[in-house]
Amino acid sequence: MTKIRIGVVDFVNARPLIHGLDKERGVELIRDRPAALQHALRKGDLDVALISSIEAFRTPEVRILPEIGICSEGPVKSVKLFLKKPLEQVERVALDAGSRTGAALVKMVFAEFLLKPGVETREIEPTLEPAKVDADAVLLIGDAALKAKAGALEPVDLGWFWSDRTGMPFVYAVWACRKPKDCEMVLPLLLRARDRGLLERSKIAEKAAADLDLPVAGIAQYLTRNLRYHLGEREIKGLERFRDIGVTHGLCNLHDVPFAQARLHAT
Repeated sequence: MTKIRIGVVDFVNARPLIHGLDKERGVELIRDRPAALQHALRKGDLDVALISSIEAFRTPEVRILPEIGICSEGPVKSVKLFLKKPLEQVERVALDAGSRTGAALVKMVFAEFLLKPGVETREIEPTLEPAKVDADAVLLIGDAALKAKAGALEPVDLGWFWSDRTGMPFVYAVWACRKPKDCEMVLPLLLRARDRGLLERSKIAEKAAADLDLPVAGIAQYLTRNLRYHLGEREIKGLERFRDIGVTHGLCNLHDVPFAQARLHAT
């Protein structure tokens, strides 16, 4: 039997979405960073992947699965820009090399909201000590952002920044596939996994806190209050606003939200 290859990020924020998914019959989970998952999906090395939301508007052949996403409204905790100087004075930004949506959001912060389109950016490997990076500001995402030592730096939560400026939720990642039959086949599995994960968030938080050596209470709050896992109407509106700004600044090129024609309430 051929297994369906599902690509997932190895971050705490994805754990509620994939809870028990590795035990589903016919599923092979492949873990990697967001940037690598999109590349693998595009090449056909994956059938379905949890990809950065910006990539859904850069890759014409992928389709977004409905109902499920990694979202927030307000502070998210795991997408942070660590500042060495006031935001308005930043000229050079180091971007987490694993990021795609976070990197696009940083560029929007400067080009759209601060009207500073010429800020220089470069990629770096994730670090827990952003103060040592030669840049005015450092973007970290995922577990590195949760664990990083800010020291004297000022961390700006980009989930908070987006919602403060737009009044909308933000969508960081979505499930995507390339073939309609894969979308139909995998949606029930992913909905079951998410629903299991939401019920088991306290256990997931305990395990994640031990893995990261962070307080359980903080991780529990992160998974229950900071993050949302339902892609509803307001989240889609936020996604559309993100797309519109991205198109304006040349960060993506698709004008439609490319949803798959999978059943919205598959069982």
